[in-house]
Amino acid sequence: MRYIGLIVGLVLGAVGMYKIDYVLYEGLNYFGKYVFFAMFNLFVLWLFWFFYKRFEGALQIAMPILFGLVLMLIGLKFM
Repeated sequence: MRYIGLIVGLVLGAVGMYKIDYVLYEGLNYFGKYVFFAMFNLFVLWLFWFFYKRFEGALQIAMPILFGLVLMLIGLKFM
């Protein structure tokens, strides 16, 4: 039960990051864009881990889900 928030948040975040990366990838035309995308995606994964480890109880479940929902909504806004 402890990991349900992390798993749901990661799924929502993966959908949002896919849509964000899809839109941004076409618009960037420089060699470092691969490094940018790798570091940006790793930073987002680190934020999920941070929100999961930082809070206790119900917030430990809710915060990764809310962050994933925000990422998904931003990704849908790009499309």
